Amino acid sequence: MAEYLFTNDNKFHDITLDDIKSLHKDNLKEEREGREITASSNRGENYWDQYEDFNTAMYKEYLYRDPKTAGMRIEYPHGVVIQQSRRRNFYRGENQIYPSSVPTLLRRLREYDNTKQRELYRMAADMRVYEFRKLLNCFDHVKYWDRSDVLYEPLAQHYGLETCWLDITSDFDVALFFAACYYKDGKWHPLTKDQTEENEHTKYGMIYHMPSSRMSLRWNTEMEKFSDCSNEVVEYNEDGSPHRYRLYKHPEYLGGVGNLIYPLGFQPFMRCHMQDGYGIYMREEKPLQQDPLFEKLRFKHSEELSKWIFDYMRGGELIYPHEGLSKIDYLIKEIAGLTVFSYEAFLYALKRNHLFALKEEAFCLRELENFDLNGKKIVIQDHSPWKLSSGKRKLINGHYEYFSIEDTYGILVKERKVIPPGARMFAPWMIMESENEPGVIDFRARDLTGCTNLWTIDYMNLLHMAEYAEMPDI
Repeated sequence: MAEYLFTNDNKFHDITLDDIKSLHKDNLKEEREGREITASSNRGENYWDQYEDFNTAMYKEYLYRDPKTAGMRIEYPHGVVIQQSRRRNFYRGENQIYPSSVPTLLRRLREYDNTKQRELYRMAADMRVYEFRKLLNCFDHVKYWDRSDVLYEPLAQHYGLETCWLDITSDFDVALFFAACYYKDGKWHPLTKDQTEENEHTKYGMIYHMPSSRMSLRWNTEMEKFSDCSNEVVEYNEDGSPHRYRLYKHPEYLGGVGNLIYPLGFQPFMRCHMQDGYGIYMREEKPLQQDPLFEKLRFKHSEELSKWIFDYMRGGELIYPHEGLSKIDYLIKEIAGLTVFSYEAFLYALKRNHLFALKEEAFCLRELENFDLNGKKIVIQDHSPWKLSSGKRKLINGHYEYFSIEDTYGILVKERKVIPPGARMFAPWMIMESENEPGVIDFRARDLTGCTNLWTIDYMNLLHMAEYAEMPDI
Protein backbone atom coordinates (compact mmCIF):
# COMPACT_ATOMS: atom_id res chain seq x y z
CA MET A 1 0.00 0.00 0.00
CA ALA A 2 1.62 3.22 -1.16
CA GLU A 3 -1.37 5.52 -1.62
CA TYR A 4 -4.27 6.82 0.44
CA LEU A 5 -6.88 4.35 1.65
CA PHE A 6 -9.69 6.83 1.02
CA THR A 7 -10.30 10.01 -0.92
CA ASN A 8 -8.09 12.40 0.97
CA ASP A 9 -10.65 15.08 1.81
CA ASN A 10 -9.13 16.04 5.19
CA LYS A 11 -11.99 14.34 7.08
CA PHE A 12 -12.04 11.42 9.48
CA HIS A 13 -12.31 8.02 7.82
CA ASP A 14 -13.23 4.97 9.87
CA ILE A 15 -11.11 1.86 9.43
CA THR A 16 -12.06 -1.64 10.53
CA LEU A 17 -10.13 -4.42 12.17
CA ASP A 18 -9.72 -5.98 8.73
CA ASP A 19 -8.18 -2.73 7.48
CA ILE A 20 -5.76 -2.77 10.41
CA LYS A 21 -4.81 -6.37 9.67
CA SER A 22 -4.20 -5.47 6.04
CA LEU A 23 -2.00 -2.51 7.01
CA HIS A 24 -0.07 -4.75 9.42
CA LYS A 25 0.45 -7.32 6.65
CA ASP A 26 1.69 -4.65 4.24
CA ASN A 27 4.02 -3.38 6.95
CA LEU A 28 5.61 -6.82 7.36
CA LYS A 29 6.02 -7.09 3.59
CA GLU A 30 7.81 -3.74 3.42
CA GLU A 31 10.04 -4.63 6.34
CA ARG A 32 11.06 -7.82 4.55
CA GLU A 33 11.69 -5.93 1.30
CA GLY A 34 13.96 -3.49 3.11
CA ARG A 35 15.98 -6.31 4.67
CA GLU A 36 16.38 -8.02 1.29
CA ILE A 37 17.53 -4.88 -0.54
CA THR A 38 19.90 -3.98 2.31
CA ALA A 39 21.42 -7.48 2.23
CA SER A 40 21.75 -7.24 -1.55
CA SER A 41 23.56 -3.87 -1.28
CA ASN A 42 25.82 -5.20 1.45
CA ARG A 43 26.85 -8.05 -0.88
CA GLY A 44 27.91 -5.46 -3.44
CA GLU A 45 25.10 -6.16 -5.87
CA ASN A 46 23.79 -3.41 -8.14
CA TYR A 47 21.66 -2.69 -11.20
CA TRP A 48 24.40 -1.53 -13.55
CA ASP A 49 24.84 -4.99 -15.08
CA GLN A 50 21.11 -5.76 -15.13
CA TYR A 51 20.04 -2.99 -17.52
CA GLU A 52 21.58 -2.11 -20.84
CA ASP A 53 20.19 1.40 -20.60
CA PHE A 54 22.47 3.48 -18.37
CA ASN A 55 19.74 5.90 -17.27
CA THR A 56 17.40 3.10 -16.16
CA ALA A 57 20.18 1.54 -14.08
CA MET A 58 21.09 4.92 -12.59
CA TYR A 59 17.50 5.66 -11.52
CA LYS A 60 17.14 2.19 -10.01
CA GLU A 61 20.34 2.71 -8.05
CA TYR A 62 19.62 6.21 -6.77
CA LEU A 63 15.84 6.17 -6.49
CA TYR A 64 15.18 2.60 -5.37
CA ARG A 65 18.28 0.84 -4.05
CA ASP A 66 19.72 3.74 -2.06
CA PRO A 67 16.49 4.67 -0.22
CA LYS A 68 15.76 0.99 0.50
CA THR A 69 19.28 0.29 1.77
CA ALA A 70 19.67 0.74 5.51
CA GLY A 71 23.03 2.33 6.28
CA MET A 72 23.25 4.95 3.50
CA ARG A 73 24.62 8.31 4.62
CA ILE A 74 22.41 11.13 3.29
CA GLU A 75 22.69 14.84 4.06
CA TYR A 76 19.57 16.83 4.93
CA PRO A 77 19.09 20.37 6.27
CA HIS A 78 19.05 19.00 9.83
CA GLY A 79 22.30 17.04 9.38
CA VAL A 80 23.96 13.94 7.96
CA VAL A 81 21.79 10.90 8.66
CA ILE A 82 22.55 7.18 8.40
CA GLN A 83 19.14 6.36 7.03
CA GLN A 84 17.00 3.35 7.68
CA SER A 85 15.39 1.45 4.82
CA ARG A 86 12.77 3.82 3.50
CA ARG A 87 9.18 2.60 3.38
CA ARG A 88 6.27 3.81 1.30
CA ASN A 89 4.22 5.40 4.08
CA PHE A 90 4.49 7.66 7.12
CA TYR A 91 2.27 7.37 10.19
CA ARG A 92 1.56 8.92 13.55
CA GLY A 93 -0.55 7.10 16.14
CA GLU A 94 -2.53 8.80 18.94
CA ASN A 95 -4.69 6.96 21.48
CA GLN A 96 -7.63 9.36 21.33
CA ILE A 97 -8.99 12.17 19.18
CA TYR A 98 -7.05 15.32 20.01
CA PRO A 99 -8.00 18.73 18.61
CA SER A 100 -4.45 19.61 17.60
CA SER A 101 -1.37 17.44 17.01
CA VAL A 102 1.67 19.67 17.46
CA PRO A 103 5.01 19.32 19.32
CA THR A 104 5.20 19.56 23.10
CA LEU A 105 6.97 22.93 23.10
CA LEU A 106 4.33 24.56 20.92
CA ARG A 107 1.59 23.31 23.23
CA ARG A 108 3.40 24.94 26.15
CA LEU A 109 3.88 28.22 24.27
CA ARG A 110 0.09 28.61 24.08
CA GLU A 111 0.21 29.63 27.76
CA TYR A 112 1.99 32.91 26.93
CA ASP A 113 0.30 36.04 25.63
CA ASN A 114 2.91 37.73 23.46
CA THR A 115 5.86 37.03 21.19
CA LYS A 116 8.52 38.11 23.68
CA GLN A 117 7.25 35.79 26.41
CA ARG A 118 7.02 32.90 23.97
CA GLU A 119 10.56 33.50 22.73
CA LEU A 120 11.91 33.66 26.29
CA TYR A 121 10.27 30.34 27.10
CA ARG A 122 11.61 28.95 23.83
CA MET A 123 15.08 30.01 24.96
CA ALA A 124 14.59 28.14 28.23
CA ALA A 125 13.58 25.03 26.28
CA ASP A 126 16.66 25.39 24.05
CA MET A 127 18.88 25.75 27.11
CA ARG A 128 17.45 22.50 28.49
CA VAL A 129 18.22 20.81 25.18
CA TYR A 130 21.77 22.12 25.37
CA GLU A 131 22.22 20.76 28.90
CA PHE A 132 20.87 17.41 27.63
CA ARG A 133 23.36 17.60 24.77
CA LYS A 134 26.17 18.33 27.21
CA LEU A 135 25.13 15.33 29.31
CA LEU A 136 25.21 13.00 26.29
CA ASN A 137 28.65 14.28 25.35
CA CYS A 138 29.96 13.09 28.70
CA PHE A 139 29.89 9.57 27.28
CA ASP A 140 32.56 8.21 24.98
CA HIS A 141 29.86 6.54 22.88
CA VAL A 142 28.56 9.97 21.83
CA LYS A 143 31.81 11.90 22.05
CA TYR A 144 33.46 9.69 19.44
CA TRP A 145 30.40 9.06 17.26
CA ASP A 146 31.64 10.12 13.81
CA ARG A 147 29.45 8.19 11.38
CA SER A 148 26.68 10.78 11.22
CA ASP A 149 25.49 13.90 13.01
CA VAL A 150 24.11 13.35 16.50
CA LEU A 151 20.63 14.82 16.30
CA TYR A 152 20.46 16.15 19.84
CA GLU A 153 17.13 17.94 19.63
CA PRO A 154 15.13 15.03 18.13
CA LEU A 155 16.85 12.78 20.67
CA ALA A 156 15.79 15.16 23.43
CA GLN A 157 12.20 14.89 22.15
CA HIS A 158 12.39 11.08 22.37
CA TYR A 159 13.63 11.33 25.96
CA GLY A 160 10.92 13.65 27.23
CA LEU A 161 12.18 17.22 26.76
CA GLU A 162 10.00 19.93 25.22
CA THR A 163 11.02 20.58 21.62
CA CYS A 164 9.58 21.68 18.28
CA TRP A 165 9.79 18.12 16.93
CA LEU A 166 6.75 15.91 16.41
CA ASP A 167 7.36 12.15 16.26
CA ILE A 168 6.52 10.35 13.02
CA THR A 169 7.21 6.74 12.04
CA SER A 170 7.38 4.70 8.85
CA ASP A 171 6.32 1.56 10.75
CA PHE A 172 2.56 1.04 10.95
CA ASP A 173 2.88 -1.30 13.96
CA VAL A 174 4.73 1.39 15.92
CA ALA A 175 1.95 3.90 15.15
CA LEU A 176 -0.70 1.37 16.15
CA PHE A 177 1.08 0.73 19.46
CA PHE A 178 0.96 4.43 20.33
CA ALA A 179 -2.67 4.58 19.21
CA ALA A 180 -3.79 1.66 21.39
CA CYS A 181 -1.59 1.87 24.51
CA TYR A 182 -0.76 4.40 27.22
CA TYR A 183 2.20 5.26 29.44
CA LYS A 184 1.95 5.44 33.22
CA ASP A 185 4.32 4.98 36.17
CA GLY A 186 7.28 4.32 33.92
CA LYS A 187 5.59 1.55 31.93
CA TRP A 188 3.40 1.03 28.88
CA HIS A 189 -0.03 -0.58 29.25
CA PRO A 190 -2.80 -1.64 26.84
CA LEU A 191 -5.88 0.57 26.98
CA THR A 192 -8.82 -0.79 28.95
CA LYS A 193 -12.51 -0.51 28.18
CA ASP A 194 -13.07 1.82 31.14
CA GLN A 195 -10.48 4.23 29.72
CA THR A 196 -11.76 4.19 26.17
CA GLU A 197 -15.40 4.69 27.20
CA GLU A 198 -14.75 7.90 29.17
CA ASN A 199 -16.09 10.15 26.40
CA GLU A 200 -16.64 10.35 22.65
CA HIS A 201 -13.00 11.28 21.97
CA THR A 202 -11.47 8.43 23.96
CA LYS A 203 -13.57 5.81 22.13
CA TYR A 204 -11.29 6.08 19.11
CA GLY A 205 -7.65 5.74 18.25
CA MET A 206 -6.18 7.84 15.43
CA ILE A 207 -3.66 7.01 12.73
CA TYR A 208 -2.40 9.92 10.66
CA HIS A 209 -1.13 8.58 7.34
CA MET A 210 0.77 9.98 4.39
CA PRO A 211 2.29 8.11 1.41
CA SER A 212 5.98 8.97 1.30
CA SER A 213 5.65 9.94 -2.38
CA ARG A 214 3.51 12.90 -1.30
CA MET A 215 6.22 14.03 1.08
CA SER A 216 8.77 13.87 -1.76
CA LEU A 217 6.58 16.28 -3.74
CA ARG A 218 6.34 18.64 -0.77
CA TRP A 219 10.10 18.59 -0.34
CA ASN A 220 10.46 19.45 -4.01
CA THR A 221 8.35 22.60 -3.60
CA GLU A 222 9.86 23.69 -0.28
CA MET A 223 13.56 22.82 -0.43
CA GLU A 224 14.73 26.04 -2.09
CA LYS A 225 14.03 27.83 1.19
CA PHE A 226 16.93 25.90 2.76
CA SER A 227 19.44 27.08 0.16
CA ASP A 228 21.86 29.89 0.88
CA CYS A 229 21.75 30.72 -2.83
CA SER A 230 18.30 32.23 -2.32
CA ASN A 231 18.39 33.32 1.31
CA GLU A 232 21.85 34.82 1.78
CA VAL A 233 23.66 37.71 0.11
CA VAL A 234 27.37 38.45 0.05
CA GLU A 235 28.58 42.03 0.33
CA TYR A 236 32.13 43.23 0.83
CA ASN A 237 33.59 45.30 3.64
CA GLU A 238 35.91 48.26 3.02
CA ASP A 239 38.94 46.01 3.41
CA GLY A 240 37.59 43.68 0.70
CA SER A 241 36.59 40.86 3.06
CA PRO A 242 33.23 39.19 2.38
CA HIS A 243 30.28 39.90 4.66
CA ARG A 244 27.18 37.72 4.49
CA TYR A 245 23.74 38.67 5.65
CA ARG A 246 20.36 36.98 5.46
CA LEU A 247 17.52 38.24 3.29
CA TYR A 248 15.17 37.43 6.12
CA LYS A 249 12.46 39.87 5.02
CA HIS A 250 12.10 38.65 1.46
CA PRO A 251 8.33 37.98 1.19
CA GLU A 252 8.81 34.86 -0.92
CA TYR A 253 10.44 33.08 2.02
CA LEU A 254 8.19 34.16 4.84
CA GLY A 255 5.65 31.83 6.40
CA GLY A 256 8.08 28.97 6.99
CA VAL A 257 7.66 25.66 5.25
CA GLY A 258 4.91 23.06 5.26
CA ASN A 259 5.17 20.01 7.48
CA LEU A 260 8.33 18.33 6.20
CA ILE A 261 9.27 14.88 7.48
CA TYR A 262 12.94 14.46 8.36
CA PRO A 263 14.62 11.06 8.83
CA LEU A 264 16.37 10.46 12.15
CA GLY A 265 18.03 7.22 11.16
CA PHE A 266 20.57 5.37 13.26
CA GLN A 267 21.68 7.37 16.29
CA PRO A 268 24.06 6.55 19.17
CA PHE A 269 21.10 5.37 21.24
CA MET A 270 18.55 2.92 19.91
CA ARG A 271 15.17 4.48 20.64
CA CYS A 272 14.92 6.41 17.34
CA HIS A 273 15.96 3.37 15.34
CA MET A 274 13.62 0.97 17.14
CA GLN A 275 10.69 3.28 16.39
CA ASP A 276 11.62 3.72 12.72
CA GLY A 277 11.82 7.31 13.78
CA TYR A 278 11.18 10.37 11.65
CA GLY A 279 10.20 13.83 12.78
CA ILE A 280 8.40 16.99 11.71
CA TYR A 281 10.03 20.22 12.82
CA MET A 282 7.40 22.92 13.54
CA ARG A 283 8.53 26.32 14.65
CA GLU A 284 4.93 27.52 14.44
CA GLU A 285 1.77 25.42 14.78
CA LYS A 286 0.76 23.46 11.69
CA PRO A 287 -1.45 20.72 13.22
CA LEU A 288 -1.75 17.41 11.42
CA GLN A 289 -5.53 17.82 11.61
CA GLN A 290 -5.20 20.76 9.20
CA ASP A 291 -2.55 19.26 6.95
CA PRO A 292 -4.24 18.12 3.72
CA LEU A 293 -1.49 15.60 2.93
CA PHE A 294 -2.23 13.57 6.06
CA GLU A 295 -5.10 11.10 5.85
CA LYS A 296 -7.06 10.90 9.12
CA LEU A 297 -7.82 7.26 9.95
CA ARG A 298 -10.05 6.58 12.96
CA PHE A 299 -10.66 3.17 14.55
CA LYS A 300 -12.89 2.05 17.42
CA HIS A 301 -10.90 0.93 20.44
CA SER A 302 -11.16 -2.62 21.75
CA GLU A 303 -9.33 -4.30 24.59
CA GLU A 304 -8.51 -7.22 22.29
CA LEU A 305 -6.74 -5.02 19.75
CA SER A 306 -4.87 -3.08 22.45
CA LYS A 307 -3.73 -6.29 24.12
CA TRP A 308 -2.65 -7.78 20.80
CA ILE A 309 -0.41 -4.87 19.73
CA PHE A 310 0.90 -4.53 23.30
CA ASP A 311 1.99 -8.19 23.30
CA TYR A 312 3.24 -8.01 19.72
CA MET A 313 5.55 -5.15 20.71
CA ARG A 314 6.57 -7.07 23.86
CA GLY A 315 5.06 -4.49 26.14
CA GLY A 316 6.90 -1.67 24.39
CA GLU A 317 10.34 -3.28 24.62
CA LEU A 318 10.65 -3.37 20.82
CA ILE A 319 10.39 0.41 20.62
CA TYR A 320 11.65 1.41 24.09
CA PRO A 321 14.74 -0.78 24.48
CA HIS A 322 16.57 -1.15 27.77
CA GLU A 323 19.67 0.83 26.85
CA GLY A 324 22.39 2.74 28.66
CA LEU A 325 20.48 5.99 29.04
CA SER A 326 17.80 4.25 31.09
CA LYS A 327 20.34 4.26 33.93
CA ILE A 328 20.20 8.07 34.12
CA ASP A 329 16.47 8.63 33.59
CA TYR A 330 16.39 10.61 36.83
CA LEU A 331 19.02 13.03 35.52
CA ILE A 332 17.28 13.52 32.17
CA LYS A 333 14.05 14.32 34.04
CA GLU A 334 15.95 16.85 36.14
CA ILE A 335 17.32 18.55 33.01
CA ALA A 336 13.82 18.61 31.45
CA GLY A 337 12.67 20.92 34.27
CA LEU A 338 15.74 23.12 34.79
CA THR A 339 15.50 26.82 35.56
CA VAL A 340 19.23 27.23 36.24
CA PHE A 341 21.54 27.02 33.22
CA SER A 342 25.16 27.38 32.21
CA TYR A 343 26.32 30.45 30.31
CA GLU A 344 27.26 28.27 27.34
CA ALA A 345 23.67 26.97 27.26
CA PHE A 346 22.48 30.58 27.15
CA LEU A 347 24.77 31.35 24.18
CA TYR A 348 23.46 28.25 22.37
CA ALA A 349 19.86 29.41 22.84
CA LEU A 350 20.67 33.00 21.87
CA LYS A 351 22.31 31.88 18.61
CA ARG A 352 19.12 29.99 17.71
CA ASN A 353 16.67 32.70 18.68
CA HIS A 354 14.63 34.53 16.04
CA LEU A 355 13.78 37.56 18.18
CA PHE A 356 17.04 38.41 19.94
CA ALA A 357 20.22 39.02 17.92
CA LEU A 358 23.67 38.13 19.21
CA LYS A 359 24.53 41.79 19.67
CA GLU A 360 21.67 42.00 22.21
CA GLU A 361 23.24 39.52 24.63
CA ALA A 362 23.19 41.81 27.67
CA PHE A 363 19.60 42.90 26.99
CA CYS A 364 18.48 39.31 26.50
CA LEU A 365 20.12 38.25 29.78
CA ARG A 366 18.16 40.92 31.64
CA GLU A 367 14.93 39.84 29.98
CA LEU A 368 15.53 36.23 30.98
CA GLU A 369 16.28 37.18 34.58
CA ASN A 370 12.92 38.97 34.79
CA PHE A 371 11.01 36.12 33.15
CA ASP A 372 8.82 33.89 35.29
CA LEU A 373 9.49 30.23 34.38
CA ASN A 374 6.94 27.99 36.06
CA GLY A 375 6.95 30.22 39.13
CA LYS A 376 10.76 30.39 39.32
CA LYS A 377 13.42 32.80 38.15
CA ILE A 378 15.91 31.86 35.44
CA VAL A 379 19.50 31.84 36.64
CA ILE A 380 22.50 31.87 34.30
CA GLN A 381 25.76 30.76 35.91
CA ASP A 382 29.24 29.67 34.89
CA HIS A 383 28.61 25.92 35.07
CA SER A 384 25.82 23.40 34.50
CA PRO A 385 23.62 22.81 37.57
CA TRP A 386 23.36 19.01 37.18
CA LYS A 387 26.02 16.52 38.19
CA LEU A 388 26.86 13.14 36.65
CA SER A 389 28.69 10.84 39.03
CA SER A 390 31.90 9.19 37.85
CA GLY A 391 30.29 5.84 38.65
CA LYS A 392 27.38 6.43 36.27
CA ARG A 393 29.75 7.72 33.61
CA LYS A 394 31.91 4.61 33.85
CA LEU A 395 28.86 2.34 33.92
CA ILE A 396 27.43 3.76 30.69
CA ASN A 397 30.83 3.96 29.01
CA GLY A 398 31.27 0.29 29.86
CA HIS A 399 27.84 -0.52 28.47
CA TYR A 400 28.94 0.75 25.04
CA GLU A 401 32.64 -0.15 25.23
CA TYR A 402 32.40 -2.72 22.44
CA PHE A 403 29.59 -1.05 20.50
CA SER A 404 29.73 -1.42 16.74
CA ILE A 405 27.16 0.39 14.63
CA GLU A 406 27.44 -2.29 11.95
CA ASP A 407 27.05 -5.22 14.34
CA THR A 408 24.42 -3.61 16.59
CA TYR A 409 22.18 -2.39 13.79
CA GLY A 410 23.05 -5.07 11.24
CA ILE A 411 24.10 -2.59 8.56
CA LEU A 412 27.12 -1.49 6.56
CA VAL A 413 27.56 2.28 6.60
CA LYS A 414 28.10 3.50 3.05
CA GLU A 415 27.68 6.62 0.95
CA ARG A 416 27.90 7.99 -2.58
CA LYS A 417 30.13 11.01 -3.03
CA VAL A 418 28.77 14.08 -4.80
CA ILE A 419 31.09 16.50 -6.59
CA PRO A 420 30.40 19.37 -6.26
CA PRO A 421 28.27 18.87 -3.14
CA GLY A 422 25.82 21.67 -3.89
CA ALA A 423 24.59 24.83 -2.18
CA ARG A 424 25.05 25.24 1.54
CA MET A 425 21.99 24.49 3.68
CA PHE A 426 20.14 26.35 6.38
CA ALA A 427 18.86 24.17 9.23
CA PRO A 428 15.08 23.75 9.79
CA TRP A 429 15.09 26.01 12.85
CA MET A 430 16.55 28.85 10.76
CA ILE A 431 13.53 29.17 8.46
CA MET A 432 11.64 32.43 9.04
CA GLU A 433 7.92 32.60 9.81
CA SER A 434 7.37 36.37 9.78
CA GLU A 435 9.11 39.71 9.24
CA ASN A 436 9.39 40.38 12.96
CA GLU A 437 12.37 38.09 13.46
CA PRO A 438 15.51 40.27 13.64
CA GLY A 439 17.59 37.53 15.27
CA VAL A 440 17.74 35.49 12.07
CA ILE A 441 20.30 37.90 10.63
CA ASP A 442 22.91 35.94 12.63
CA PHE A 443 22.05 32.58 11.07
CA ARG A 444 24.67 30.96 8.83
CA ALA A 445 24.16 28.08 6.44
CA ARG A 446 26.53 25.15 6.78
CA ASP A 447 28.80 23.65 4.18
CA LEU A 448 27.94 20.20 2.89
CA THR A 449 30.13 17.18 3.53
CA GLY A 450 30.08 15.71 0.03
CA CYS A 451 27.83 12.68 0.49
CA THR A 452 24.52 12.30 -1.35
CA ASN A 453 22.21 15.07 -0.24
CA LEU A 454 18.79 16.59 -0.71
CA TRP A 455 19.83 18.50 -3.82
CA THR A 456 21.10 15.31 -5.49
CA ILE A 457 17.97 13.32 -4.70
CA ASP A 458 15.73 16.09 -6.02
CA TYR A 459 17.81 16.39 -9.18
CA MET A 460 17.51 12.64 -9.83
CA ASN A 461 13.75 12.72 -9.23
CA LEU A 462 13.33 15.57 -11.71
CA LEU A 463 15.44 13.78 -14.33
CA HIS A 464 13.42 10.61 -13.89
CA MET A 465 10.13 12.48 -14.15
CA ALA A 466 11.24 14.40 -17.25
CA GLU A 467 12.31 11.19 -18.97
CA TYR A 468 9.41 8.93 -18.12
CA ALA A 469 6.41 11.15 -17.39
CA GLU A 470 3.76 11.83 -20.01
CA MET A 471 3.74 15.36 -21.35
CA PRO A 472 0.58 16.43 -19.41
CA ASP A 473 2.25 15.28 -16.17
CA ILE A 474 5.27 17.49 -16.88
